[in-house]
Order: sequence, then C-alpha cells, then structure tokens
Amino acid sequence: MISGKPRWALCVAVLFFARLAADTVTKAVAAPDDKQTAALAAGHSAHGQAFDDGPRQQAYLMAGMPEIHFPVGTTNTLAQRFFTQGVGQLHGFWVLEAERSFRQAAVHDPNCAMAYWGMAMANFPATNRAPDFIAEAVKRQHPGNRREELWIKSLAGFYKDPNRPEKDRRREYVRALEDIVVEFPDDIEAKAFLALLVWENNFAGHPIGSALTVESLLREIFAAQPMHPAHHYRVHLWDGETDEAAVRALPSAALCGQSGPGIAHLWHMPGHTFNRLHRYEDMAWQQEASVRVDNAQLMRDGVMPDQIHNYSHNSEWLIQTLNYVGRVHDALALARNMISMPHHPKFNTLGLQTNGVPREHSGGTAGDGRQRLVETLLRYELWDETIRLADSPYLPSTDLGEEQARRARLLGVARFSSGKIAEGRAQIAVLEQSAKQLRGERAAKIDLAEAKAKTDRKSDDERNKAMADALRENQEPLGRIDDYLAELRVLESVATHDSAGFTNRLDALKTVSKERLSLLWLHAGANDRAEQLAREAADAGTNQVQLLANLADVLWRVGKTNEAKEAFARLRARSAFLDLELPVIGRLAPVSAALGLPADWRVAAAKRSDSGIRPPIESLGPFLWEPSPAPAFALRNPAGKEISLGDYRGKPVILLFYLGNGCIHCLEQLNTFAPAAKSFEAAGVGLLAISAESRVAVGKTVENSKSSGGFPFPIVADASHEAFRAYRAHDGFENMPLHGVFLVDGEGRIRWQDIGFEPFTDVAFLLAETKRLLAIRPDGSYASRDKDPTPPTRRRTADGHK
Repeated sequence: MISGKPRWALCVAVLFFARLAADTVTKAVAAPDDKQTAALAAGHSAHGQAFDDGPRQQAYLMAGMPEIHFPVGTTNTLAQRFFTQGVGQLHGFWVLEAERSFRQAAVHDPNCAMAYWGMAMANFPATNRAPDFIAEAVKRQHPGNRREELWIKSLAGFYKDPNRPEKDRRREYVRALEDIVVEFPDDIEAKAFLALLVWENNFAGHPIGSALTVESLLREIFAAQPMHPAHHYRVHLWDGETDEAAVRALPSAALCGQSGPGIAHLWHMPGHTFNRLHRYEDMAWQQEASVRVDNAQLMRDGVMPDQIHNYSHNSEWLIQTLNYVGRVHDALALARNMISMPHHPKFNTLGLQTNGVPREHSGGTAGDGRQRLVETLLRYELWDETIRLADSPYLPSTDLGEEQARRARLLGVARFSSGKIAEGRAQIAVLEQSAKQLRGERAAKIDLAEAKAKTDRKSDDERNKAMADALRENQEPLGRIDDYLAELRVLESVATHDSAGFTNRLDALKTVSKERLSLLWLHAGANDRAEQLAREAADAGTNQVQLLANLADVLWRVGKTNEAKEAFARLRARSAFLDLELPVIGRLAPVSAALGLPADWRVAAAKRSDSGIRPPIESLGPFLWEPSPAPAFALRNPAGKEISLGDYRGKPVILLFYLGNGCIHCLEQLNTFAPAAKSFEAAGVGLLAISAESRVAVGKTVENSKSSGGFPFPIVADASHEAFRAYRAHDGFENMPLHGVFLVDGEGRIRWQDIGFEPFTDVAFLLAETKRLLAIRPDGSYASRDKDPTPPTRRRTADGHK
C-alpha cells in the first residue's frame, strides 16, 4: 500500500504524467540469455553496460520544454514527442533528463535509430558509454532516410577511431554537420548543433576564427524560429569575447530562459551576459530563476541535487551575486541550504578523492556551499554570526588540513575583530598546527619518493623529478596558511593596540581584500593609502554594493564629505535589494543623516526594457531545496506481520531495498549492514530491509545471515514491487527492481538516497552522513527560530520594489 503527495505546487508543472509501466523488457535488443538473466536479477540492464548507468526511471512529458521541430523516422507519436523533448533538453545542457527522454522514445519505438543517437549525444564527448549508444543507432538506421543517415554518420564518425586525436575528430565532425546544412538547408537543428560544436571546439584546440560567422548562423536560426533555445549558444559565444562585445548577446539573454522555462540552465545562461555588463540585479534574477526551477524538479521527481551537473555551480554563483547586490541574508540561507544537502562519496563530499588524490573542495554542494558561506561572512564582517555558526553543523571542524585552515582563519578574524584576543590566538595555534601537519605529510612523501626511487633503480633524472613532485606536495596550501598566519598576527596587533607591530606588515598581506586593507590603513592613520585602496576596490568591482559602501565610509572618515556623498548616491542607486542590518551599511549612518534621508533610504530598482518578459519568480519553484516526502508503505514480514513506514513516525530509518536471496551482492550488503545495526540504533536510527521477492523467499534470505540469530533488523517482502516503484528504486524501461538505500527522517522525508545496479555498502560513510544530516535542518535553517540572523527590515518583491 503506497501513498504520499507532493509538497510543492509548481508553475513548471507536468503537462501530463506519462509514467507508463513497461510490462515487458524493451525490444531494443535480443532477448537475454541465461547470463544476461542472471545479470538482470542483479540489477544490470539486459541491453549492456552502457545502459547500467544513467537514468533508469521512465521519462514523462514535461511542461516548459523548448518548442523545436525535429521529425525522425518513427510513426509512433509518443516516440517522436519524447525524442523532441530530449533534443530540447540537450540544448539546455540538461543531459540527465535528455538521456531519459531518448530512452523513453526507444521504449515506444525500439527501432527508432535517432533515439540512440540522442542517448549518445547526451553523453558526448565521453567515450565510455556514447560509442555503444551510437553503435545501436547505426544498427537501426532506416535505409533510404538520407537525412537520418547523415545525422547518425556524423556522430558515428567521431567515435570510429578513438585513438585519433580528438582535435582532428572534432574538425571532421564539424564538416559532417556542415554537409547536413548544405544538403538540408531548412534543418534548423543541424545549424544549432553546428554553432554549438564550433563554440565547444574552441576549448579543444580549434579557436573560433570569427565569432561573427557563428553569429550569422545563429541569426538564420532565429529568423526561422525566434524562440529557439540556441539563444543559449549566442550567450556562450559572446561571453567568450570582450565586455564590449558581450552586449551583442543581450537580445538572447532576454529570451533564453523564456525559450525553455522548464529547463534551469536556460535561465542560468543570461546571467553570464549580465555579469559581463555588471548588471548584478539582472544576473541575480537569472541565477535565482535557475535555482528555483531546479529545486522544483528535484523535489517533484526525487532527484538528488548533485545529480544535476550545473546545480552546485549555479547555486554558489547565485550566492556570490546576492553578495554583489547586498541580499546577504538570502546568501547565508542559500549557503546553509547547500551545506544541508545530502553528501555522497562518489560526487560531493569534502575531501573527495579523484584518482586517489584528495580534493579540499569537491565542486559539489558540500564544498561550494561551505566556501561561499565563509566568503559571505568574511566579506560582510558578520563576526557574531561567524562565532555562532562555528558551534553549529554548518561550519564544523574537519580533519582536512587546508579546509581546517580556512575555518581557523575566518574564526581568527572574527575573534580578533570582536576584541576576543585569547580566542583569536587559539586560532593562530590551530593554523600553526595545520602547517605542521601539512609539512609532516610532505616530508613523509619526500622520504617515500626517495626510497621508491632507490628501490625502482630510477635514473638520476627520474629520481630528481620524483623528489621535485614530492617537494611541490602541499606547497600551495602551506603558502596560504602562512598568509593566513600573517593576517591574524596583524589583527592581533590591531586588537592589542600595537600599531608598530602591524603598520610595516600591511603591504605584505596577500589574503586580505583591498576594502578590508583600506580599513586597516585607516586605523593606522594612513588616510591617503586607505582612500586609494577603497577606490581601487570599488573600481575593480563595478556596481558591487559592499565595495561602494566601503568607499563612501572611508571617504567620509578621511574628511572628503562631498565625495563620500557622491559614492553614497552611487550606492543608493543600487540599493533595491540591500539588507540594511550589516556592519558596513551601519557605518554609513552619518552620511545618510547628513543627506537628511530616512532610516530606510533604499530606492526601488530601475525598470529595464531589455531583460525580457519575466514570470513572477516565485512561480518557478522554491528558493530553497527541501527533501521529498517518503511514500508510505505497509508490507509484511515472513511471519505475516505488517510493518509500515508509519511505524517509524518520529524515528529515522534506513531503508535497504534489495533484489532477493538470489543476488549475492544483496546478501553481502545485508551482512555488511548487520554489524552496524547497533551503531545506527545508538544514533536513534532504525534499519528495515525490503525485498523484491515473496515472503517465502525472504525467509530464505534470513537463513543466509552470518549471525546465528538472523539479521538484527526486520525484513519485509514487496513481491509486487509497488514500494520499489514508489521510491524510484526501479527500472521503468525494463520493468525490474534496482538496489536502493534511503534515509527517511522522523518527519517522513527522504534525506539521503542511493539507487543503482549495484548495492551501496559504505556503511561507515552512511552512518556518519546520517548523523550529520539529522543534526541539521533540511532547508538549512537553525534549530530554533530565535537563532536565525536578523531578517531584513523590509520585505521586497523579486524586482526590488516595496
């Protein structure tokens, strides 16, 4: 028994929910033999390894997709519609959903060759899966369909000889697309993908000789289809040119999101143009629209944030832009929201390793959210908030040397700036310990490299290279830690009123921004130097409100009151979104008083006519991500006892969806989790296993426990796979259950998940992640409302008007 309804009503809603249950395995390949059947039972696709990864749940026809025309060789209406949807999603770089749409097209017409071309395009230019997809397209291409033959041949040619330089293969791919344009001049999609490829090749050894040539191709597209999503490509094209040339993309910046309002990245891209033009209010609107559209889809469909390739980048760039316009409370809320999102060892956790090398920031929400949180606190001098967050799950201590050093630097700045000298000195000690740790790690690697060189009988040149590589290890982070120490020691001198101890060291500081340096020079009495740095910062960060506010403050304090008023006027013109409860803004009280302004001196944003017709931003989705509700279920164990999700109300539970007693990997997973049951229970978390087999088969699973008393958690049967489907632990294309692990919190929300053709077995990671997630609110807010940062004094609409 399954129930549950969505939490968010969406403007970007579903046109119609075409989740058709595929009762039979897609006929796209031959019926599986015995080995394939065994693999199928273990969660692997019957179609081959390329189909194991990627989306396994069926697609549905979405609202807000681009309107394009790309007829292919199929008589099945739904196959054509899903194919067209997939192409539109490709134009928005929404490759996860594009592949899903193309797979759905193949379900409706297994012989639609272009559906497999689409799957390959969704994985271009990666070489591990795309070649298999395009090979399937070649098998199915229809004799006599010249246009399709050229499309498939163009991409197949790119993968024909993977040992050839990619640069050469890309050049030939361009020529192949040009052949389509020449032979079929009305093929708009050939022109669009050609424009994209020419731009992409710029990063693969083929610089764009003439941007205007590509622009002329794009103009042909827009002359035929004014709202084609190739507006995306025009923004990219001119974003790579000068600031002056970026204005040429404005017409497309005004139409890009509107050309496919259900695709987040199409809202994101105009932000590039507005960024180049220093129009940060418009840039923030575009990035927020993108985040909201993504959040709507993630929450609707139960997809985890970091599964969307651009999600983290878009969110962290939005935070940066919110800082530019002064929406600091929103920036903090979004940064905390990113930190509250689920981590996964494969793609977004601090210290994630790539090829065995740990990275301080993963590039996902884990690292990006923390980085932007630190930057926002430091930029706006939010010392009380910094100290409060240091004792929260949003800015915890880590065992990562450089990340811990960043945290110590921030806390040290906050402590010294708040007059807490002893606490500040404690952070200096943390930095010194971090440096010692990194130097020790480097020394050990040097010794190891030298010993290995001797053992391997390396030549002198090889030995010297190995030693040089080891010497470079940790050199960059060690340099940053030394810079942090220099900064904190200067702040220590300021806090102890030792002017002689810091004045002669200010010019050597490398980690302090020019606006913060201007205040230090002001403190030292060097007014000219302070003014110079404040002006340089404001000029470099054109139209950024914090830099303008700092300039007005410094000018006022050095006695240049008229120039201070002029700087204040420039700030006020950009104040529509500004949060007033900020230290840098509070210091401007004498300036606003001298001008006779009210306490709330902000003005509404200027209306612009070149940014496009925008929908109400709240209609696109929620500003903050929240986990989706867990579908309810009621299933029975081997003894016939009913166990439901409702039994766990108020208590978090780990759900282990496994395929059955015949799956060796499933049994390994259950036996791996069994010893950890007590640890989960100690954390207040239950475990429940859900089998895709019958109650009788579940009884056989229990017999395979490595513990004499059976598994230390209940196991229930879901032979109908109803719960598997509800939790999306199910391949909708091939009608088969998949492995799945879910953390459902006490309020019935899915806080973490892993779904795939192999079971998740990193129990230690999941236990630690479970504790982290349950200690934090899913939307990133504080545990109690009275600890939230002071809200803005005035609520504003999304366009900056009262």
